Amino acid sequence: MADDRSLDDFAAPDETDADSDAANDGGADGDSSPARSDDADGVEPAVATSTWHADGAACDRCGERAERRWRDGDALVCADCASW
Repeated sequence: MADDRSLDDFAAPDETDADSDAANDGGADGDSSPARSDDADGVEPAVATSTWHADGAACDRCGERAERRWRDGDALVCADCASW
């Protein structure tokens, strides 16, 4: 059986409760969304490579309805229009 450990055992050594609270409340500007550390690190958020709609959605290139569309640049395209 594993030993019970406090969550404090996993915190970074230089992180305090005040630092953690500031990161979770969005900072001093009053923004209610949490601070995003990935922006400061230059990391881009993940983007889905395909979408699926039960009723289909229009291809951004040909306009035909397709249940599944793939990202091709900024467009969501059907299988026929995708540049594989």
